[in-house]
Amino acid sequence: MKRVRPGDIVFTYAGAEIRAVGRCSAPAILAPKPGEFGASGDSWGDEGWKVPVEFKTLRTPLRPKDHMDVIEPSLPVKYSPIQPNGDGNQGAYLAALPAEMAEAVIGLLGDSWDEIEAFLSTELIDQIDMFEESEAEIEQAVRNRTDLDETEKLRLVNSRRGQGIYRQNLEGFEKCCRITGVSNLLHLRASHIKPWRASTNFEKLDGNNGLLLSPHIDHLFDQGFISFTDTGKVLICPSADFETLNIWGIERDAQCGAFRPEQLPYLEFHREFIFRF
Repeated sequence: MKRVRPGDIVFTYAGAEIRAVGRCSAPAILAPKPGEFGASGDSWGDEGWKVPVEFKTLRTPLRPKDHMDVIEPSLPVKYSPIQPNGDGNQGAYLAALPAEMAEAVIGLLGDSWDEIEAFLSTELIDQIDMFEESEAEIEQAVRNRTDLDETEKLRLVNSRRGQGIYRQNLEGFEKCCRITGVSNLLHLRASHIKPWRASTNFEKLDGNNGLLLSPHIDHLFDQGFISFTDTGKVLICPSADFETLNIWGIERDAQCGAFRPEQLPYLEFHREFIFRF
């Protein structure tokens, strides 16, 4: 779930049929278990990974079992969503499709794919708006929890905005923006390394899961246009606007200082799931 990227195509399979095709609109978030799961979700944890996807229902569902002569040669060896006999793999909730398999399915959809392709070509919902909507949903879920006292709820909610005990914890060892060098705390944002929307309650408040960043640097980091190696080298996304970065004085491979060991797992998450490599 965490490896899905905005723009990725998702085929939905249910009742032995491919019934819809969707497009991921934002990276995965750590969200409360949906209430509509009911008793069937009792054995699952209270939180899980949610991928925002915009779906388009197929007018005519596709039954893979009827076309295994076309699909079977392209099935992945591991973690295949469909078994060689055409039955679904109940152990695969979300599986990566090889390009050959996706092309085979698209070919079988025929004229239906033209309609889907038109849907997929529409502009993606702005990611910042999607993140705000998702985080607002998570924040409301935090406020509604009955297993947390009001103090703990307030701490978690405030940490979303880089405030409260989270910021105090962070300011204990981060003293300035690592790129601009600005040290006036009035002009720095407490930015989560592993995003608030993807963090556990502990990680939301952990000062090690943060950096003090100038607002424009916070924007680039939060949106995955820049990241850092464990030793403090700045990484820049190939699709970033280098003219803007040059104006802001951000240099490729610039050194901003090594990080604390406790920060490294969070940086690894950012590089793997947020950074637009």
